[in-house]
Amino acid sequence: MSEPDDNCDTSLAGDGRFEEALKRVSYEPGMLLGLEATRAEQDYFRRRATRHGYWLHGAGTVAGLRVSIRAEDPGNDTDNVRVRLVVSPGVGVDGLGREISVAEPYCVDLGAWLTAQHEDEELWGALIRDGYAVADNLLWLKVTMRYQDCASGLQPVLATEVNAGTDPVQPSRVADCVLFELVAERPDDVPADEHLFAAHSRIKAYGEIEAKLGERERAQVEAADGAARSQLELGARLLHSLGDDNQSLVARQAFLTDPAQLARTLLARIAIRLTPPAPEPDLIVNPRRIEVDNLVRPFLFNAAALARLIRA
Repeated sequence: MSEPDDNCDTSLAGDGRFEEALKRVSYEPGMLLGLEATRAEQDYFRRRATRHGYWLHGAGTVAGLRVSIRAEDPGNDTDNVRVRLVVSPGVGVDGLGREISVAEPYCVDLGAWLTAQHEDEELWGALIRDGYAVADNLLWLKVTMRYQDCASGLQPVLATEVNAGTDPVQPSRVADCVLFELVAERPDDVPADEHLFAAHSRIKAYGEIEAKLGERERAQVEAADGAARSQLELGARLLHSLGDDNQSLVARQAFLTDPAQLARTLLARIAIRLTPPAPEPDLIVNPRRIEVDNLVRPFLFNAAALARLIRA
């Protein structure tokens, strides 16, 4: 898939700082504005749209982005075959609320990627450690997506340092791009906590926050039933989902977790049957040994899709 370049992805760290108040430029006659002001202007509107996507829509797939494998069927499961992993065009939102639009298919040679990991003892050991399920003799991988800045349109600029080069250049545009990643992860290792807001702490169960409600509030919940009660309970959980101090909007484990990990949004899980079983599982790349689960991902349903579900 794509190669991460978080050094060039200048928006990644800022997009994960939800506790920061956004500031827009105040234009006044006679005010001298420089490069910082134009960047601040863009940053304000871009991050405002990102936060709208994060808090009001969530993370997941809107349409497309189907993960599939393409390979010739060898008629058995013992021969190594060239297998390509393909992500179809589509639209989604990553874990930090950033819109992703993919206009063309993306492809990686899964066999070549796995072989490269297998030939490196350290890399293969990490894959087995994080993704191998002994009971099923399966190597589990997940395909994730996240937004990434891509500098483009190099233009000549004036040198700002001595001996900076004969013809210094800088990118004149920043393109909205996508980063697909393959990560080893056993499904059983994924916490079952409910994260309605991907970069923040889990939403506590109603029983955990019931004692914090007032008598009138608890009475309203107890008097309701069915869907009405479920809606009131969810509302109560959301009221107490962020805490009450000045760290409430800080992304979970902000000082311990790479913002790139918070931005990753699941697209599919891939199960690869290895041979022979543990303690030293080996690799055969064969389509009959590989299964892809696309339905494990989160989906985002727009108003038209929800209306269709209601009419059905």
